[in-house]
Amino acid sequence: MSNILVDWIRDSNSWRNAMELDVLERQEKEYLFLKQSDDFYISLFNKVYKALSSGSYLTEENQQELLFIAKGLEMYSVQSTRENFFGVNYAENILYASSIYYLTDYFTTSSILARMFQTEDYESEIDQFIHAFLINNRDIRNPYMDILNDFLESGDKQILIYIIKLIDERLKTSDPYKYVQLLLAKKLIEKFSENNIWNSLTRANPAINWKDFILHKLESSWALFPSQEAALKKGILIKDNSFSIQMPTSSGKTSLCEMVIYNEIVYKRRKVLLLAPYRALASELKYSFTKKFRNLGITVKTIYGGYTPSREEKAELDNVDLLICTPEKFMAIENHIPNLHEEFSTVICDEGHLLDDVHRGLNYELLLAKFKNSSTKEKKYIYLSAIIPNIETINSWLGGDENTLIKSNYRPTDLKYGFLIEKGDNKNKYFDLEIYSKKSEFEKYSINKFLSVKEDYKYTKSSTGKINTYNYKTYKTRAISVALRSLKNGVVAVFTPQKGENGVKGLAEELINQIKLLNFPKPLDFSKTEEVENLIIYFERVFGKDYILTKSVKNGFVIHHGDLPQFVREVIENSIRQKIIPLIVCTNTLAEGVNLPIKTLVLHTIKRFNFSLKIMEPIWKRDIKNIIGRAGRAGQEMEGLVITVNPSEHSYIQEVISNEKIEPVRGYLYQIINEITNELKEDRLLITNELINEQSEEFKRLIDSIDKSIIDSLYEESISDDISKILENLINKTYSYFQSDDNNKLTLEHIFKLRGEVLNPYLKRNEIGILKQSDSTVRIYENIKRVINLGDDFWQNTTLPFTDETIDYLLDIIFSLNHLEFDFERFHEENDINLTKKLLKKVILNWIEGKWYGEISDKTKVEVEDVLKIILFIESNIVPILSKIIAIAKIEMQKQGINISKDLEDIGLFIQHGINSRIYLILIELGFFERMAILSVGNWINDNFSTLNLNEKDVIEMILRENKIEIIEFLKETVPRISLNAFSSNLRNI
Repeated sequence: MSNILVDWIRDSNSWRNAMELDVLERQEKEYLFLKQSDDFYISLFNKVYKALSSGSYLTEENQQELLFIAKGLEMYSVQSTRENFFGVNYAENILYASSIYYLTDYFTTSSILARMFQTEDYESEIDQFIHAFLINNRDIRNPYMDILNDFLESGDKQILIYIIKLIDERLKTSDPYKYVQLLLAKKLIEKFSENNIWNSLTRANPAINWKDFILHKLESSWALFPSQEAALKKGILIKDNSFSIQMPTSSGKTSLCEMVIYNEIVYKRRKVLLLAPYRALASELKYSFTKKFRNLGITVKTIYGGYTPSREEKAELDNVDLLICTPEKFMAIENHIPNLHEEFSTVICDEGHLLDDVHRGLNYELLLAKFKNSSTKEKKYIYLSAIIPNIETINSWLGGDENTLIKSNYRPTDLKYGFLIEKGDNKNKYFDLEIYSKKSEFEKYSINKFLSVKEDYKYTKSSTGKINTYNYKTYKTRAISVALRSLKNGVVAVFTPQKGENGVKGLAEELINQIKLLNFPKPLDFSKTEEVENLIIYFERVFGKDYILTKSVKNGFVIHHGDLPQFVREVIENSIRQKIIPLIVCTNTLAEGVNLPIKTLVLHTIKRFNFSLKIMEPIWKRDIKNIIGRAGRAGQEMEGLVITVNPSEHSYIQEVISNEKIEPVRGYLYQIINEITNELKEDRLLITNELINEQSEEFKRLIDSIDKSIIDSLYEESISDDISKILENLINKTYSYFQSDDNNKLTLEHIFKLRGEVLNPYLKRNEIGILKQSDSTVRIYENIKRVINLGDDFWQNTTLPFTDETIDYLLDIIFSLNHLEFDFERFHEENDINLTKKLLKKVILNWIEGKWYGEISDKTKVEVEDVLKIILFIESNIVPILSKIIAIAKIEMQKQGINISKDLEDIGLFIQHGINSRIYLILIELGFFERMAILSVGNWINDNFSTLNLNEKDVIEMILRENKIEIIEFLKETVPRISLNAFSSNLRNI
């Protein structure tokens, strides 16, 4: 390609972006292509024609060049720029650009571009066919599409051969005007002949009848991404080996899982377990897979959050085909359903890099080790991650080899990177945005004066009427200004690693301030007004008018971080997914497997405060890689843009982009063992159980995790003589052991041996069952037994509704547990909140009585942000220990022939969900999770059916089934529309 054409395309990209971002008048360069736009277009078109005629687009180098040309062609048809050019048929031109994307494997980008026009906008049959093909439109009546529909219904390859022959015949007699369109159609069908869902799946496993699955998939896609094709060609469907897959975010991982799951269940008659470490991811997969597989006769169940299975749910697990579950919940449920892991022959491990995670990694690894130690035949693992540099090692650990390792760099949308560069002097300070694409050397350009002090940061102070200069010098200010400037291009996310004043909250306040004072685009101008009003009403009820999230929504944006409850995060994610709100300020909770249509991601900073070391430090490069992968969602955006505003972080980000020095995944257990080995070597110590008991609470908790893994690996019928062999088998199956040197292996073996000695007496006394059922370690079990008095009437006589005295009694026990002092102290250190028994009791009582966070804030005189942290602490720390206390009391009393109160047995669920009546809990068991509507409907049921036994699930279900219209009408008057819609959706399934 000539240098002149390269310069013209680069300039056209810069010019187009400057125009769309409304900074064109600031550019200090002359755009020569505008003066020769006809020559420019002819040159672009000739390049396309030459590539189609010769087939030269098939090489990777030529593909990058063609994609660059497609960017030039787009400009002549897109709404924002086409009025600057004359003599081009907008609709026809978009077919050329879209087809280039399709022929170079950017199928979703091709479809988005083509959808700028309607199939009816084209006059000729061949143009209509090309357009319908590119947007997967099967409904148009067209002779070519009628034939293609026959193929889509049957998968008969001869039909595609016939279409190509038909086009070849017409090419022979075509006039010059139609020749290019016919040639384009031929190349598209030739490409489709090789890469279509029928061909891909029947080639991958010809022994299965794929028709039902394919007909279901045709609604979303007709061809597979190269990353998916790579997995199929490696034999992922027909081989029983374990596979490890590294593919970027948005490159078809979920769709590939669908194919694998269908194949394993229908063809191999296996039950499948999908481990989703994040609750948000498990929730998203639940809605995605349940809907998709229901019509294919596959049963799906999802488990996450607080969970103790009922008798009915245990029966459901016996019959389920696909179980979606967090690792820790699977371990907990297996304590109630022994050997459940033996039932699953195929295990899909999503977000596999979380083996390193402080909170999830140990459970994840030890559960996989337990699977590998299964007494049944070898299991098949599908291990997935976008960001692990040493995935080969993990693949080997799981039993795979080089033939079952799949690494793909394919992304269906291009990702561009922008760096904000400070220019000028104090009199004329401005910031350029330098943009480049890692994939293409051609796509590098600059947008001059993206931000300008003179033009963007001057405002009139209302109190004096004088013109002031806004403080533009902080990275917080610049990150928000960049986000607001970028709104015209699509949904924007501002990332920061922290939640408070130096993170999400501070950025949100800065956003509100800039919206008020400066002349940037306003988020409300890009929002859906009616839906935003619904969000405001909802969040005012939940948080009150003064909470930062409520104020944010009133200004047209949302915030997202780990202190927000899961249901609130789902409402927020849905508002972005449906493009109700155009801007989100978030932490890395947004990277927890959630897929949102983000066009621009602005990095405020990549540093967070380390409480242990008392310093600011960068987050892991792996995590940054995962976060930036959220920009440019396939099927929603044609490309993504990641912008860095802090020059001191540019080199670190560049290393992430170039995949330099990305941290390997070792696993959290390996980190523990390695640290212990090094300490022992340094201090020349021999670790003993006595020495362990003298260590810090933090260290004891690491040992507790090891104890827990051992307990989970034992069976109630295990005998003392078995324990050495059981532990040896478990240790040998861990990822930590697999990669360790001899010293670390010795440490691992020694620690497990020591902990086996601690557990041996419990085996001899047949107490392993109580440890498993109460989900306790020896240390916690003994601590609880020390402080509870089973002789109290409390355990038998406590019933709903729970009173001040009930909560007070249980909190007395909790505050007497030695190991919990660490949790209270750490909570105080990290949040500067003194969590007294009085405050905790007040929050719990208000919460279970149905109060919301804003109301609890008023009652306790604690800020809403702190109320959220306290309730999260209750859910994460108090409820689990409470469940252990109740379980131990129940088992010990059953030995004496005494039954614990049924209401007390479920108290953890009541506190977790913030309810104080059996009616509400039954509604939750029936699948309703929207608390506001649950409380309202529960009260309606109690008021109207008090003569019935409202403690029976069948009775509540009957009431719901027979009174759907009345319930909906009642909810319209009592709850916000968001609550109504969520409850109504579930009510339809009753």
